[in-house]
Order: sequence, then C-alpha cells, then structure tokens
Amino acid sequence: MPKYKNLTPQLIEGFLEKMFGAIATSAGKKVAKDMAKKDPEVGKLLSRASDLVSQAEKRLKGMTPAEKKKHFADLEKKLGW
Repeated sequence: MPKYKNLTPQLIEGFLEKMFGAIATSAGKKVAKDMAKKDPEVGKLLSRASDLVSQAEKRLKGMTPAEKKKHFADLEKKLGW
C-alpha cells in the first residue's frame, strides 16, 4: 500500500491560505449583500467595484510572463521596493 507523505510546509500553507481566503470572501460577500439591501446606492457602487476587480484579474491572467514581470517591476519601482 503506497504511503503519501508529501505534506510540505508550502503545501499546508497553500491549503490554509485558500481555505481562509474562501471563508473571508464569502463573509465579505454576505456583508456587501446586506449593505446593498440597506442602501441601494452603496449596492450599486459595490457592484461596480466588484466588476472592476473582475476586469483587473482577467487582465492580469491574460498577460504573458514577460508582461507580468515588467508590470510588477514598474510597480515595485514606483513603490520604492
């Protein structure tokens, strides 16, 4: 019977990051939904913000590795890192 002992710290950290990230995301969505019910104008703004985040993520996923490297190097330069 094979024994799988690939439990590296990076693997465990990655799992925990994804798990707690999903929990935080769902909690944030619930809060945003509640705020939107109480104040429709805030709901519209949150909806637009969510759409912009989605567009930014799509743009970053579509970049080539060279574009990503240049983009983040430029950001680090602006921030002084």
